[in-house]
Amino acid sequence: MTDTASETISLLCSGNSLGVYVPAIQLDYQLQQKGVTTEIHILESVYPGDVLARVPAIKQAFHKHFALAKKSAQLVRDIKDTLDPAKVSELLNQWRQEKRTRFIVFTGFWIPILEQYRKIMDPVKLDVDLLRMDAGDSASYQVYGERCDAFRNVWFFSAEENQVLREFPITTLLPVPFSLRDKGVVLHGGGWGIGTYREAKKKLLDAGNRLHVLAYDLEEFVPHDQVQYYMNDPHWNPWSLNEQGKHSFPALALLKAGMEPKFRNQDCHPLLFDVIRNSKAIVSKPGGYSLFESFAAATPFVFLEPFARHEAVNAEFWINQGFGIWFEDWEQQHFSNRCLEELHKNLLHAREKFVQGGKYDATKNNSEI
Repeated sequence: MTDTASETISLLCSGNSLGVYVPAIQLDYQLQQKGVTTEIHILESVYPGDVLARVPAIKQAFHKHFALAKKSAQLVRDIKDTLDPAKVSELLNQWRQEKRTRFIVFTGFWIPILEQYRKIMDPVKLDVDLLRMDAGDSASYQVYGERCDAFRNVWFFSAEENQVLREFPITTLLPVPFSLRDKGVVLHGGGWGIGTYREAKKKLLDAGNRLHVLAYDLEEFVPHDQVQYYMNDPHWNPWSLNEQGKHSFPALALLKAGMEPKFRNQDCHPLLFDVIRNSKAIVSKPGGYSLFESFAAATPFVFLEPFARHEAVNAEFWINQGFGIWFEDWEQQHFSNRCLEELHKNLLHAREKFVQGGKYDATKNNSEI
């Protein structure tokens, strides 16, 4: 391919899941550090106003009722009829006028919009990477089936080949030695605070474990000697811009009794990753982006109940690699530190082999980046 580094790369993600939003923000930063011009587009920006207004209520319902969240994953469908035609048309006209041809896509729900744009631009060819952030076929891609094959599919993990194909880099810092890590584990329910993390919290505390808990809201902040609580800014949403006119990671605060939360942020990666780097394990549902955090930090992953089939595949894949364990199995081992240290060693060994093999930087998938 010819060198067209001056051409804007459009990063297409969604605020519906931090697992596809956060890596887009991160890649945006990494590319701009290399002098590449980028623009982030959030899927919700082409939703009708009434649909967007319902998102907070849906989020709250899924947080309170995990069964409802799991049911919704089984009912995913093509969202083409949900989009606002006028907003889509405006976006496509912008791309056409700017002659956009290069796209990096983090969720399959952009496929119907890209299909429209491809017809508009024909015979000009589009350069589109569909980033597969999970080991399995996530719902946003599965719903479009063979239509995904019209674009370049970039897989990071292969469950069939049982290997890590690419890394999505988070930091250039080396993993913290296990012996120097905080004795606690990071516990969370993903961006929407869903799953069985609250039940896991009680079991972990009863067994004397120290925890770093990402609270979904202030109601979950119950001061405890064994728990350090964090919380994302509740006023933040992914489809709004910050004071610098950019999309950003959610700001994070360390919660302290009797004190107002002081939310902080940074550009390079989410602040919670710095906690993960220094912890014994991540305890959470098996989200795809959390696999990248586990790999980058060489922090073992203890899996809670998945909310969808692709998350179950994520867990089984990571366990087969020797990088993770189901929560119930770790519980049967009395929450053994020795078990976690073995998983940490496996991650270190895999990272060393991976770097030596030259497959380290996911932004090198495209030769112009």
